[in-house]
Amino acid sequence: MTTHRTSGPEAHAAKSVLTRHAETTFPLYQEILKGLPVGIVVLHLENPRDIRSFRITDVNPAAALLTGASLEDLHGRTLGEFPKLLKTELPRRCLEAAQSREPRNLGEISYGDERIREGTYSVQVFPLLENFIGVAFQNITERKQAELALRQSEERFRLLVQSVQEYAIFNLDPLGNIVSWNNGAERLKGYRAEEIIGKHFSVFYPPEDVANEKPQRILEEATQRGQSEDEGWRVRKDGSRFWANVVVTALRNAKGSLQGFAKVTRDITERHGKEQSLAKAKELLEVRVEQRTTVLARVNHELRTEIAERARAEEQLRASLEQLRALAGRLQSVREEERKSIAREIHDELGQACTAIKMDLALIGRKATKKQTRLLAKVDSATQLVDGMIVTLRRIASELRPRTLDDLGLAAALEGQAQEFETRTGIRCRVALPEESLVLDPERSTAIFRIFQESLTNVARHARATRVEARLEREVNQITFQVHDNGAGFDMEEAKSRKSLGLVGMHERALLLNGELKVESVPGTGTTLTLRIPLPTAALPEQDLR
Repeated sequence: MTTHRTSGPEAHAAKSVLTRHAETTFPLYQEILKGLPVGIVVLHLENPRDIRSFRITDVNPAAALLTGASLEDLHGRTLGEFPKLLKTELPRRCLEAAQSREPRNLGEISYGDERIREGTYSVQVFPLLENFIGVAFQNITERKQAELALRQSEERFRLLVQSVQEYAIFNLDPLGNIVSWNNGAERLKGYRAEEIIGKHFSVFYPPEDVANEKPQRILEEATQRGQSEDEGWRVRKDGSRFWANVVVTALRNAKGSLQGFAKVTRDITERHGKEQSLAKAKELLEVRVEQRTTVLARVNHELRTEIAERARAEEQLRASLEQLRALAGRLQSVREEERKSIAREIHDELGQACTAIKMDLALIGRKATKKQTRLLAKVDSATQLVDGMIVTLRRIASELRPRTLDDLGLAAALEGQAQEFETRTGIRCRVALPEESLVLDPERSTAIFRIFQESLTNVARHARATRVEARLEREVNQITFQVHDNGAGFDMEEAKSRKSLGLVGMHERALLLNGELKVESVPGTGTTLTLRIPLPTAALPEQDLR
């Protein structure tokens, strides 16, 4: 059976009956419904023989908020439009409530679909008018998660206490019977857990203390004051005695009701026997007593603050990383400026000097006579050397900082670098550029050019390729630059283990501009490098900014 969302006369009439009745009986019906923090959904049973015909006639804002849906998306829909919901107890219980006129408590339901947020919901169903059902629910997902986290924390704490060897740590019920036993208690007192659990803790006291009701007085003191501390003789399973320091702490729930006692015992026989160092032992005892009385609270606090400390450490690490990247960015900027300055000096100063030398040589050549053949040969040789020097200076200056990058922009610089690479290595290199004019800030232009320059260097050194293809594209809000070669490729994991400085440098250049660099390579299939850099707001066209 196919159900459809109804917004016509039938759904309107169903809602109107309930709404008119509610507004007549309860003038503040709508305001109360809107203000309830509990999700309320009102259902109308259109066909008593079909539970899928329950239709939503009213929804309060809390219901939309708890489910993650909008009021418009829920209103008017039938249960038939929620196939997964039909598999739960909700439709059947709604029908039972409508027929019996009695409310139903569904307990907890785990549910979620494309309209309703995944979670655990506490649900109740109650009848309203004839064939009208109210569904009240709460999203208890966070509470369930908190309960799970609490159980896990308690389990970690139990394991921690169990692993303590120096202290005998165990719990008593309100009457003084032993209900838990850690490894330290077994080591100190000689009883295994199955031998001692269920017995009264007075078994550890000498007969004279039991006769004087000392164990009971300790419990009474802990009950009244919250904690009791005592030193005295205690008895092991084999009958031997030891001088013990004992701390008994009353355990109460949130309402203040006594749940039992925590007992911490330590053997201090050796210290007790050293009368000559009594003063020092007393001082140490006071310090250790203070430490012992806070040990459980400190451990619990450490467990609870572990996540917060880890978060702070991660934040400090992120801050340090940001500082290092800011420093790296500054160093990159300074290095580019220094390269630009050196390239300019080489081009201007040394270039002019070479030109002047060449002019002087030309003048000498014109002044020499045809008979001065050796002089003319020297002039020609020197001129060739100067020409070669000029070419070398231009190449060095271009490698340091190509003039085309500053004068003509990124596109021209990429094309020039590709031509120079092809001429120098014989490897075919092509660059595809966007048809529209692209103007980038100096930082992005420099980063893209340097990454292209480094990738070509890697191709020339390692790839054994015959073809390199590069593509620069502008997308909606980012620049994508891709370089692919048909060379030998390499093992990515091996490259990561070697921590190649070239790849690290390219990644850092991308990160400094909030970009991403992805390198894909498999031995024998070539290498593809993809760079994505977000565009600044000022570089976006007007239609992208709207």
